[in-house]
Amino acid sequence: MAGEQRVVGPTAAEVTRRYIEDHPAVRDCLSYNILNFTSLAKKIRHETGLANQEAIEVACRRYQRQMRADRTLESRVLEVVKSSRLEVRTRVAIVTARSDWEMMGRVLETGRTLLADRRHLLQLLQGPSAVTILCEEDLVDAVLAATGKRATLGVHRRLSAVTVRSPETIVDTPGVLAFLAGALFRSGINSLELMSVYTDSTFVVRETDVLHAFQILSGLVHPAEPEPTGFE
Repeated sequence: MAGEQRVVGPTAAEVTRRYIEDHPAVRDCLSYNILNFTSLAKKIRHETGLANQEAIEVACRRYQRQMRADRTLESRVLEVVKSSRLEVRTRVAIVTARSDWEMMGRVLETGRTLLADRRHLLQLLQGPSAVTILCEEDLVDAVLAATGKRATLGVHRRLSAVTVRSPETIVDTPGVLAFLAGALFRSGINSLELMSVYTDSTFVVRETDVLHAFQILSGLVHPAEPEPTGFE
């Protein structure tokens, strides 16, 4: 009929790009060029319903070429990470409470006393409906007294905080936090809380995961030098 508008869906290239970006493992394999394009195209066609396998394969190759063009950004991320240092705190806890300005005032007043000793850890992260308070385990009782029973949503103890302290260049370098968090994700480590303040990126993990988390992040910050082969 005259005047009808045809609804056009996403192209094969758009669907393929979205699929790759939704599957970090596939993207990593493309980055290292250790993936069979024909097999990948078949998998994408099967899971997305696309009909043209050749178009999918072309889109995969184009995506890989674009990744190579973006290597400059990746090198900037690695430069920031390698210039960072790690700090680990054990025996920390998370208190979650409803977001309320009166309660926040009590917590801040309590923190004024607790932080007289600068060695203590007390960090607040406010969201639209809740406040996360990261503190040392021996400060939990004082924090709970400030939040009150009605406002307190939960308490998690026996945690550790791994902080990556980066140079100021992290502020102008996109992707650093995603790079660090992705490394933990791929290693099966669950971060209960992630706090990013200026140049500090803090990952809160369970005590049972802290050694593994430290090893993963340390491997990024201080990558091992390749061993000499004995051949020139």
